[in-house]
Amino acid sequence: RFSPDGRLIVSASDDKTIKLWDKTSRECTHSFCEHGGFVNFVDFHPSGTSVAAAATDNTVKVWDIRMNKLIQHYQVHSGAVNSLSFHPSGNYLITSSNDSTLKVLDLLEGRLLYTLHGHQGAVTCVKFSREGQYFASGGSDEQIMVWKTNFDSSTYSDVLKHKRRDVFMSGADSKPPLSVEDRRSPVPPRPRSTDHPKSQADDFNMRNIANTLEHIVGQLDILTQTVGILEQRLSLTEDKLRECLEGQEKRPGSDTS
Repeated sequence: RFSPDGRLIVSASDDKTIKLWDKTSRECTHSFCEHGGFVNFVDFHPSGTSVAAAATDNTVKVWDIRMNKLIQHYQVHSGAVNSLSFHPSGNYLITSSNDSTLKVLDLLEGRLLYTLHGHQGAVTCVKFSREGQYFASGGSDEQIMVWKTNFDSSTYSDVLKHKRRDVFMSGADSKPPLSVEDRRSPVPPRPRSTDHPKSQADDFNMRNIANTLEHIVGQLDILTQTVGILEQRLSLTEDKLRECLEGQEKRPGSDTS
């Protein structure tokens, strides 16, 4: 993949490394070796300041290429991760895996946001649309699915505007967001006092719950449609079997036992 400004190229390999290349000098400027399996996919963050890679060790890793440092590590899949795509806002990353799921990761918070089911088999590729309103996925079940996103990047940015600076857009001196593993702390953070009974974050959490319920309803609709298709196929099979039996009975001297 080319960097957004076209000066760098990033590559992924079965030698378990990710390499950065200078297009002009044709030199390898850095190698990242943190993956424990074949690296299936790599891409630049829209800001061009970091890269993310997916590998057969079931992990997704993100590096800051200004500091050449691993800043986020996700192990949310139970199978090899085949592909990934950054949302144009740079706030989200979607991944696809052999475990038949898609995962939406929140890069600002360093956590899993959604798990999406739909494919029957490995999900081999995924990609956000240019403006991020949709994404498409393809799998070994010979299906291509187009999904509509249900998060609003501008609203999300407003909620987080008083939180830590985004490491992907800020300078190298900013504090990187916590990884999924780092957030598993046995000591809960001390709550901050506030003069307002209800914050914007509370509103955002309520919208998240509503979005999750909407997603569940959508999945139930898919299951209902699938059951309907199976019932139609079963009915057709019964009709074919009945026609065959009737044909046998009409033949003279036929044994229908």
